Amino acid sequence: MRLRSHLVLLVLAAVLPVLAFSAVMAVVFSRQQRDAFEQRYLERVRAMRIALDRELEGHISALRVLSHSEYLASADLRGFYEQLHRVRTEQPAWSTVALLERNGTQLFNLHEPFGAPLPKSAVEVALLARVAASGEPAVTPLVKGAVSQAYTTAIVLPVQLRGAGTRLLVLALDSPVWLRFVSSVPVIPGATMTLLDQNGLVIARTLNPERWVGGRVSAVLYAKSRETPEAAYRNVGLEGQWFYTAHSRSTISGWTMATGVPVQDVERELRGSTVAMTAGATLMAALAVALALVFGRRISQPVAALAQSAAALERGEQPPPAFTTPIAEISEVARAFDAAAKRLRAREIGLRESEAESRRLAAERARLLENERAAREEAEHANRIKDEFLATLSHELRTPLNAVFGWARTLRNEHVDAAMMMKGLESIERNSVAQVRLVEDLLDISRIVTGKVRLDVRAVDLAAVIESGVDAIRPAAAGKHIDVQTMLGPSVGTIMGDADRLQQIVWNLVSNAVKFTPRDGRVQIRATRLDAHVEIVVSDTGQGIAPHMLPHVFERFRQADSSPTRAHGGLGLGLALVKHLVELHGGSAAVDSAGEGRGATFTVRLPIGFGVAQPPVAPAHSGVSMPAAAADVSLKGVRVLVVDDEHDTLDLFRYVLGRTGAEVETAASAAEALARLEQRRPDVILCDIGMPDEDGYTLIRHVRRLSALRGGDVPAVAVTAYGRVEDHVRSREAGYDMHITKPVEPGALVAVVANLVKRSSA
Repeated sequence: MRLRSHLVLLVLAAVLPVLAFSAVMAVVFSRQQRDAFEQRYLERVRAMRIALDRELEGHISALRVLSHSEYLASADLRGFYEQLHRVRTEQPAWSTVALLERNGTQLFNLHEPFGAPLPKSAVEVALLARVAASGEPAVTPLVKGAVSQAYTTAIVLPVQLRGAGTRLLVLALDSPVWLRFVSSVPVIPGATMTLLDQNGLVIARTLNPERWVGGRVSAVLYAKSRETPEAAYRNVGLEGQWFYTAHSRSTISGWTMATGVPVQDVERELRGSTVAMTAGATLMAALAVALALVFGRRISQPVAALAQSAAALERGEQPPPAFTTPIAEISEVARAFDAAAKRLRAREIGLRESEAESRRLAAERARLLENERAAREEAEHANRIKDEFLATLSHELRTPLNAVFGWARTLRNEHVDAAMMMKGLESIERNSVAQVRLVEDLLDISRIVTGKVRLDVRAVDLAAVIESGVDAIRPAAAGKHIDVQTMLGPSVGTIMGDADRLQQIVWNLVSNAVKFTPRDGRVQIRATRLDAHVEIVVSDTGQGIAPHMLPHVFERFRQADSSPTRAHGGLGLGLALVKHLVELHGGSAAVDSAGEGRGATFTVRLPIGFGVAQPPVAPAHSGVSMPAAAADVSLKGVRVLVVDDEHDTLDLFRYVLGRTGAEVETAASAAEALARLEQRRPDVILCDIGMPDEDGYTLIRHVRRLSALRGGDVPAVAVTAYGRVEDHVRSREAGYDMHITKPVEPGALVAVVANLVKRSSA
């Protein structure tokens, strides 16, 4: 922009405040006039709204008088009907009067003879119920009359009918009544007066009433009428033209009275003064610009020379020597260019360094944002995995419980034959074992995560362990006609490890293969010695694993299909246990699959360890022989005290031990157990840990403080559902000789008692 242009702007800057003030005053004046118009319209609709409220109050007062009719007091509906007929002749605005039940059933309607069949009222049942409950009258929105089929409104008043309770007296006022009402106020040509109901429907309108009655008003008018009781604003009318609109809402009926005046009629009155002020301001600006051009010519030449110096400085060149000019300020600027050139070069270097630092900080922020996004996605994924696992856990725990609960109720409540009895008991046992295995898997995962898994390492015949694990799965495989093949090399031999955990690894791998292999498939187990390792390979011809799932197979709670429609059950813990147990043995686990429908192969590598030529080492703790059935052991003459707050457990233990000849006494609390101990010394105490008032730990401490003659040295077993390692340690520290985790096999329970009695006798 040239200097003369700047001078023009300078002049305008001096003149514009005055012009702006004039413009502001014109706008203020225009707005004041517009506000005066809007206030006038608002006062008009307010007066109409007050007149509307008085009109409605008059009708309500008339209905209140009728509600005290002696015909209602005597339940004479025909007499009341005829009385209303007479009153209606004096009220030309009344379309009809009806008496209703609370559910909208019409007892009579002046449109029809008394006793004639009538349809249900068009008034909403909810409004009728509200009026009947509150005892206060209400004004309805616009509806179509059930009898007249004309647009109408109604006033509803509760009345008391002798012997029949509350009924509803309904006065109908058709739309033409309200059209005459809103037309009673004169409006300018093109303007409109509108009455709308609570729902924004047009009850009456002076402009095109036959077209818009029953239709919805503009969205702006409806929203404003619901938002505030009174307001004035611009709005587009139903015909599409702009209006200055004002409304006032009735507190009695909820209806809204609105008026609209065409915008062009109002703007026409305001346009004249605005045009005059605009023309004067334009003339003043033109004069100022002309003066700026005249005086700008005197200083344009020195400024042009100054511009050349600035261009040289921009190119990085030294500006030409300072020139003389009658304008002192320009001379000073020219001299300053020399010094500024040096400072600008130094500043340019600093800016480049600052930009480099800014880019580095931006890259660091981007990296931090990416890390935050990745962490958030990982947390959301973990949350989804948790939710899916909880849903699966609920399903897997409830499924066996359903069978146990159903068969138990059936066998107890129905007369069944021996075959059905055996089938039910087998189902109960099978599902109980399944649930115990689920709980054990969860506990194993918990122990692994908290680092509390301990291996009982000794020399183990690996071939025997593999055969034992496979034999446990053969019945399930036979049920699906799956061919289970074992190929154990002669050099597999003995390795160092925990036999129970190794068998658990084999069982989980083979069980997983059988589960996902269809009928008539094949599962193959191979074991070979490779240098210092033994490799166990379990392969199947099952459904295989999708490539995207291979990296996640050994993750906890991860399943290829966790939806409710999945074909296979389970918690997704088996393979995670396999991986953790193999790694605890110092080995590794891997999986491979050619894809879905093409089977899977799991490979476990275990180190052989040291000292494998030595015979197996006995466990460090005292073992207990667990026979398969309680009938194999006799406990005749053995006195056993069983302490448990669950009566079902007491009954079970009394029955199991009683069948072996033992004398069984039971106690449901620690206090009762101490009392029985004082009366008669038992040979063995079986005690639960979790009991009300005093737990099993408190009881055994009381017992151990007694003298030997009073039973302080009686062998005691903790039989409890607490199965953590720390629970075992705590029970031994409290004074128990053994710790058994529920559920316990009946045969194992008998064996424990027999072992302790034998040890005590020795």
